[in-house]
Amino acid sequence: MQDFLRKINIFFIPLFFLSILEVFSSFASDEEYILKAGFIEKIAEFITWPSKSEIEDISKPFVIKVIGGEPFDNILTERYKNNKIKKKEVKIYYIDKINEIKESNILFVTKSVKIEPSEILSFTRDKPILTIGETKNFAKKGGHINFYFTENNTLAFEINESKIRESGLKVDLLLLEVAKIIR
Repeated sequence: MQDFLRKINIFFIPLFFLSILEVFSSFASDEEYILKAGFIEKIAEFITWPSKSEIEDISKPFVIKVIGGEPFDNILTERYKNNKIKKKEVKIYYIDKINEIKESNILFVTKSVKIEPSEILSFTRDKPILTIGETKNFAKKGGHINFYFTENNTLAFEINESKIRESGLKVDLLLLEVAKIIR
């Protein structure tokens, strides 16, 4: 009987620890997207959209679209339930097709997106849509802002200032001072 219990322990103890690691991994992921949601809000305050984008019309919502899954779960929806961006109500949409991108103010491109980022960026290139990504070289490939983790595991972001300007958006110098600039 003791031999049987020992075999069960050998099997179940590693399984128990693996399940704990999975739970902690989930918490880390939630924390990551809570931080990214906060960054999105703060970054938007330092971006100026052109008047043709109707950003000043407070009767129309500020639209954030996420392409490539729902890594935020309800984090964005909950955050913006009572918060505004540019004095506007915020609407969050999860999309998976390029033609659904139009009429958005911010497009967040997830790391699990199935469409090539170059296709997405080609679609948004001449539109006043702030593109934010979370994959290596997103800003170098033409995205506006890219989140990354530093060696100290701190969330940071890089900005492709020239691509932001090409899209008709303007970025405040204060934001540029705290970002890594990509050329």
